[in-house]
Amino acid sequence: MRLNKVQREELKQKYDGKCSYCGIELNNRWQADHLEPVEREVIWYKCEKSRTMKSKSGDMRKPEHDHLDNMMPSCVKCNNDKSSMTLESWRRVIKDRIKTLNENPVYASYQKAKRYGLIVETNIDVVFYFEKYEAAK
Repeated sequence: MRLNKVQREELKQKYDGKCSYCGIELNNRWQADHLEPVEREVIWYKCEKSRTMKSKSGDMRKPEHDHLDNMMPSCVKCNNDKSSMTLESWRRVIKDRIKTLNENPVYASYQKAKRYGLIVETNIDVVFYFEKYEAAK
């Protein structure tokens, strides 16, 4: 669904101009995310100019989710990270990242910062901004 300017501004203000997931102030590059994913087909093709494989979005697998009531204002980072996951799947992925940061040697800087007390893990549940916003109403 392509939003017109009025719909886009109304969606941006749904949570007072903040990302519905992380709560940061949205800039001009914010995106409309489908809360219940539409799961787009990915089509891979070879780019003759650069001789690399590229992808583009194909048909939606769940077009019934493509409506304004299912859209959430999102910063680019949250929308890209959530991708086509359900909210609960994404919540689990976020929570599980701490385990990866602690166990994978690639993240030695994180592990060192934790040892020096610069990072304190809380093991709290992942609660998205819109959930806090709606609970406060």
